[in-house]
Amino acid sequence: MKKKASGKFRARLNARGFEQVDGIHCDKNTKSAPVTNEITIRIVFILMVMGRLYAELLDVQGAFLKGEFANGESIYMEVPQGFERHYKRNDVLLLKRTIYGLVQAAYAFWRELVKAFYDMGYMRSKADPCLYFAWTTNGLIMWLSWVDDCLVVGKKEEVLKAKKKMMRRFDCDEIGPLKEYIGCKVDYNPDEGYVQLTQPVLLQSFADEFELPIGDNPITPAVPGDVLRKGKSTEITKYRSGVGKLLHLMKWSRPEIMNCVRELSCFMMEALGAHIQAMNRVMKYCIGTPDRGLKLKPSGRWNGDPNYEFVISGMSDSDYAKDPDRRRSVSGYATFLNGTPTSMKSKMQSCVTLSVTEAELVAATQCAQDMLYVMRVLESMGLKVKKPMKLSIDNKGAVDLTNNWSVGGRTCHVDVRYYFLRELKEENVIISEWIGTENNHSDLFTKNLARNLFEKHTAKFCGNDKYMKSHEDRDSQGEGVGGYKDSG
Repeated sequence: MKKKASGKFRARLNARGFEQVDGIHCDKNTKSAPVTNEITIRIVFILMVMGRLYAELLDVQGAFLKGEFANGESIYMEVPQGFERHYKRNDVLLLKRTIYGLVQAAYAFWRELVKAFYDMGYMRSKADPCLYFAWTTNGLIMWLSWVDDCLVVGKKEEVLKAKKKMMRRFDCDEIGPLKEYIGCKVDYNPDEGYVQLTQPVLLQSFADEFELPIGDNPITPAVPGDVLRKGKSTEITKYRSGVGKLLHLMKWSRPEIMNCVRELSCFMMEALGAHIQAMNRVMKYCIGTPDRGLKLKPSGRWNGDPNYEFVISGMSDSDYAKDPDRRRSVSGYATFLNGTPTSMKSKMQSCVTLSVTEAELVAATQCAQDMLYVMRVLESMGLKVKKPMKLSIDNKGAVDLTNNWSVGGRTCHVDVRYYFLRELKEENVIISEWIGTENNHSDLFTKNLARNLFEKHTAKFCGNDKYMKSHEDRDSQGEGVGGYKDSG
């Protein structure tokens, strides 16, 4: 029995999926539960804002009971407790459809969902298999599937028609207009043209489950300039739980904590007191800024015209040899659709780079890959993207390498990466340009910044909110743009 958010209790009969044998009861390649990509979700939200579209959410009831066995599996189960009086002593039950607990249940339901969308006249995106779309006389209508949660976006009259069609095929709970999605509170303001994502329930769990130090909340999530190091292990059960929650928070609603949470996640096996202290600081910062969240406020309006050219851009940065133990660099990058973020990343690079330029090149290549994904999602729905897309890098050497065909002795070992970027330039898909560090918002994802720069870059992703210090206050206190002064 599980209590749902609505207050109702949910009871389920679950199969012992852990007893299934691969090749007999299931196929190991059908274990997945396909869900839409987080970047795709932001793209759809941005289109919704630009077109002032309407969105509703449906929850398919008993979704995993809808699937059929596709590979001729024969699965038997014992008579469940409480039902014995309806059967003979040695009876067993043959499953004719999937049920909860089976390895293939989620995948089998997704197959049924895909069939339903095809029957309703929708096409599936070649970039994201959980994005479905159709062009109607009233413009574009889009569906996103997240297991049994189905989000439909389009003109209101088309959304209501699409919802009725879906409900004729599946028993659905009508959640109603978009207010909550993937664990986030969704504040959609079509008049002012933005969507903001916050996670108040997750923030409350920080205060409820963790013994946070008493005192004022910090103004930045981490000590500026600080880098965590390895050490001998201490009690890490709560540390793992806390970092896991922070990873979910940064992914969906709080991009400004990405760098410090990435750092915390490197010590899941060997957390010191300093690591726990750093985790508590991030939590206290988040609790102190509960209304801050990812804000998608694109520039321009879209009237549904398929010939409208959307603008994709990217910014990349790196912090050279950041890891004091392995000497690996950190990549930070963000992609934007009409000026609002679609993807953000803070990531330790998978190889040791031999120069600042090489580290910047690695980050730029990773950013370009996300830019291409955004482009492909839009183009898969018949929309157009302005070419070439612009990738901003704050290292002149990296920009020069991507914009010419010379090979030097100190860079020939990284030619695969910049040949990739060079070909994108030759095909007029992406061009690289230089940007000053103070204006490179991806700097937020490579290092722990002082308040001045931290708030400047955070505003790009979360908007100018009530927690920001005014420019007048900054000037009066004499904080330098690149300094590490931190009153928190």
